[in-house]
Amino acid sequence: MNLDWEDIHWKDPDGGTIVLHGVLPTVVLPNAMRPRFTWHGLGIMGSSEEIEVWMEEEKAEAEDSGINLDSAILNGGLDGLYLEMLSFGVEGLQVGRFPDPEPRRLHKAAVNHDRSVFFIEPDMDDEDWAEFLGKEAKAMTRPLKLARIIFTSRRWRKGIKRMRKHVVEQPPREPDGLQAASALAATWWTLNRENSVEELNREKDLRFASRLRGALSNLRENFGDEAVLLVPIQQAWRSSMLSALETMPDAETSSLGASSQQEEE
Repeated sequence: MNLDWEDIHWKDPDGGTIVLHGVLPTVVLPNAMRPRFTWHGLGIMGSSEEIEVWMEEEKAEAEDSGINLDSAILNGGLDGLYLEMLSFGVEGLQVGRFPDPEPRRLHKAAVNHDRSVFFIEPDMDDEDWAEFLGKEAKAMTRPLKLARIIFTSRRWRKGIKRMRKHVVEQPPREPDGLQAASALAATWWTLNRENSVEELNREKDLRFASRLRGALSNLRENFGDEAVLLVPIQQAWRSSMLSALETMPDAETSSLGASSQQEEE
């Protein structure tokens, strides 16, 4: 697992670059760790419904600050554990923020500068994706998998211990809390993956990699080999996504939306 703080730049043999920019869910990254290079399009690792979710979360926060965090913690499970430990155990960072601050900030930047936004997760009207989600749900509800849920806290403690060897020291002059947040986010990500099965995890990565290549292909039409697709992605997910990209899956068209109209609505 790669928990380094440097962005991963994957050059597509057909031209252009996909930048896997590591983020930590609900964590505001320091200014110095934000992308400082020119990019032409944004890949959101979610479906086109993500924008509506973000807007609803912003509306809820405006009415009652912190309500999204409180609700998520009360719901329990891996999400609740992650957010509770993040909120009470990490210092020097803004954490537990909704909507997810880094992808949302970059999305607003893309809209404000008329850059293309691609939604990498297929929408529910995609029959193949709906079938995949059905298989994933079935895998997660097998008796053995359900039994693991009972021991979530124990799995979490063991996961944190295992993750310590992967944690990378934060960049110079940045908060020490980044290491703790990275370990928590990676543990959360790993345990969620383990709730499914490896075959389906690889299938999902390959589908997403195919759609990332499709988004880059779209950008090449205007920017040629210099095209850059910026992808804010969970830091711990980058390794498997890079492996999927390197298998060179066929490029698939991703959902495209400037979303400026949605923002105005």
